Amino acid sequence: MDALPRTVRVTAAERAGAFESLLRRFVLGEQSEVSEEHALVVEKVLGISPGRRQRVEGSGPWLTGPAKDLFDAVPIALPQLAQAVAQATDGELESARTLAAALFRNLPIAARLIGAATGDENRAGLHNIARLDQEPEIAVLLVPTVVAMLQAGWQENLEALAAALRPFPGMIADLDKVLDMSAKEVQGNLASQPPNIRVRAQKMIDAALEGRLN
Repeated sequence: MDALPRTVRVTAAERAGAFESLLRRFVLGEQSEVSEEHALVVEKVLGISPGRRQRVEGSGPWLTGPAKDLFDAVPIALPQLAQAVAQATDGELESARTLAAALFRNLPIAARLIGAATGDENRAGLHNIARLDQEPEIAVLLVPTVVAMLQAGWQENLEALAAALRPFPGMIADLDKVLDMSAKEVQGNLASQPPNIRVRAQKMIDAALEGRLN
């Protein structure tokens, strides 16, 4: 995992304890009680804690509720994932493949665009999500994870998320077209926009020029 932003630094002992809890729950499948205080530290170690206080475009924080719910939300420990796939119907597997592909492709694009537009690489705790498509082994785990989520009744939420992410690849394509324009043409188009839109658009153009969105 990359170094955490300074706003979510933790001690070495806290990091070690957090990873021990995560491994016990999600690799070994152990069901142990986790305190709310410890779960908040785990959020910091994962780098997602800004999701409780930072918003994107006026929406509410995506990370809400007790932090310890992370350990109980969906049975996605490795032993349970194997069982979920073994019990999955053909329809569940097909839905899971489609949804997992959409999440693997589009979630990182959305996170990178949000980071570029805000100038904050870990805006709302999305930094590690922005790197998801650079870790191919994650794709192997995504399908059984989505299967488990579908079996837990999350289909509507997953489909809503996939639908919300659908426009983001088109935004990358639009930025590619902007990069083919002359600087004069780009500045002329930006000049007609409100100041806040100009600033945000320029940040995304700069990120595209520097290759940070690929």
